[in-house]
Amino acid sequence: MEAIEAVLDLVKERDEIAADLETYESWFESLVGRNVTLALKRKSKTRFVECTVTEFTQGEGWELKCDETDEVYMATFEDFAEGRIWLTKN
Repeated sequence: MEAIEAVLDLVKERDEIAADLETYESWFESLVGRNVTLALKRKSKTRFVECTVTEFTQGEGWELKCDETDEVYMATFEDFAEGRIWLTKN
């Protein structure tokens, strides 16, 4: 009986994790079309680039297109978490 309860607890936990993942994926995809500022650090200089998020690829991150030069950059969740990218007003 304990084994069945343990399996049911694992299934419930898996369903909760799946629901959380759907929420995060929805948020990640909602960034497409938004304007962001990307901080590019080279040696002791930091250059700020205005970009538009053009695509989100699960497992890879976001594709950013520079508004001025059409250069393309890739960004990850870590870039947002560490403050290298932030949203600007649309």
